[in-house]
Amino acid sequence: MKNTAALNWIKRNSVSELPKMVSLIICDALYSVCGVSMAVFAKLIIDSAQKGDKDSLIHNAIILLLVIVAQISLKLLSKALEVRISGRLEMKYKSKLFESILKKDYLKISQYHSGELMTRLTSDAAVVSQAVTTIMPAIASMLTRLVCAFAVLFSLDKWFALLFLIAGLVLFVFTRIFRGSMKKLHKAVQETDGSVRSFMQESIESVLVIKIFNVGKKIMERAERLQKNNLDAKIKKNRWSIFANLGFSAAFSLGYLFGLVWSGVKLCTGGMSFGTLTAIMQLISQVQAPFTSLSGIVPQYYSMIASAERIIEIENLSASKSLNDKNINTEKVYSEMQEIRFDNVSFGYGRDSVIENADFTIKKNDFTVISGISGIGKSTLFKLLVGVVPPDSGRIYIKCGDNEYGIDKYMRGLFAYVPQGNMLFSGTIRDNIRFVNSSAGEAEIMRAAEISCADKFINELPDGLDTVLLENGHGLSEGQIQRLAIARAVLSDAPILLLDEATSALDEKTEKQVLSNIRELKNKTCVIISHKAAAFEICDTELRIADKKISMQKLR
Repeated sequence: MKNTAALNWIKRNSVSELPKMVSLIICDALYSVCGVSMAVFAKLIIDSAQKGDKDSLIHNAIILLLVIVAQISLKLLSKALEVRISGRLEMKYKSKLFESILKKDYLKISQYHSGELMTRLTSDAAVVSQAVTTIMPAIASMLTRLVCAFAVLFSLDKWFALLFLIAGLVLFVFTRIFRGSMKKLHKAVQETDGSVRSFMQESIESVLVIKIFNVGKKIMERAERLQKNNLDAKIKKNRWSIFANLGFSAAFSLGYLFGLVWSGVKLCTGGMSFGTLTAIMQLISQVQAPFTSLSGIVPQYYSMIASAERIIEIENLSASKSLNDKNINTEKVYSEMQEIRFDNVSFGYGRDSVIENADFTIKKNDFTVISGISGIGKSTLFKLLVGVVPPDSGRIYIKCGDNEYGIDKYMRGLFAYVPQGNMLFSGTIRDNIRFVNSSAGEAEIMRAAEISCADKFINELPDGLDTVLLENGHGLSEGQIQRLAIARAVLSDAPILLLDEATSALDEKTEKQVLSNIRELKNKTCVIISHKAAAFEICDTELRIADKKISMQKLR
């Protein structure tokens, strides 16, 4: 990917902060003008003192004081603007990327580890926002300082000014040599950091398994190897940065020495005043500062490009396909629905076929159980049913009389899904149950909890619905977590319930009661993945998956 693509993305996604960015650039440019002015007025003060002109000395000293006050004020304003712009841009980049991740094709985005996606959401977004906020003002400041300093130097000693200009151009060419290497090195750091984050995230989520199998030492060894790879990448990148900084420092130290000797010789011959010598030495420092900052800007620029390209990579993934108008009335669709139809559907992950030539219907208001051995494709069938993954061939649609509607993201309001693992969020029980129905009152929440047989244990908790759950519902039993997830699905009021092993941790009596309560709900269609007898007892139809084929039989 060429740098222009990354730069266009940055421009497009940063334009909202343009007015503040212009203000920041002006502040930094004026700050540089003040810096050069200090050298000029320092010269005038020294020359006035040398001549014994007291009035001129006081006059120039007052002006210098005002310049210093202005410089301090500009610095404060610049820092305030920088923090505001950087923070807003980082928030915008993160929000846009997060939204993009949620909207992308499920199979495409699933190829990225969650830890790697988090690295792009956090580290890469921060790198780009910080660089966007600092690079342009730094360049404006550098150019302003260079032009002003060169103009003053030229007025004081044109040959010396020309020599410094040539040296500066040589240094600029020198920085261009390292541009490709810096971008590759930054990408390597970000990728190895993503690997560390991904592994540690998985390990923390599986800490119970690690303890039970007593493999803590093995996990630590792998974590250390991944961290070592990340450290090596950082050291390699830093080595180049150190080399560049040392080169700049050495060049300007020699330049400072050359300027001092040059001015000293002229002073000895009477071709220069003490004030001019002081001004030249200060201006050399003024010129040195921009080029020194350039040694930091160049790596930062290519780090920004590399991080922007990593974000663009995610945004360029294909989005979920739409089959219906986004304004489709799902309530009307369900009211007219007769059945959900799988018409000669085949699906596989890459070359691995999972389902072949599936041909069946799920009738409205029917309860259907899906059975089959573990790993046979039952959860995949759910993904196909809600349109998260499209079939490789065949059609999946809702039949409403003479109308047929394909199932896509705009149809998902018809479905309430209780997945394996149940996906509770950190927060209160109340917030979790009404996650998809935020307007629900306490009576509605408790009614849903009653249907899922969660009301009793909720009422026994000291804080009831306001009990705060830790990550993944830690502190509750697996059965309690499942019942809260079922309550959330019931409260969503979606007409089609999908339960993926949603009662696996419940005892037989509670499971029967929960399923019986769901069965009594009016105008509901329910599809259950289960191996347990209670599900078969309440269901009308069984879909059995075996050898990539789906067979259908009536249970009642």
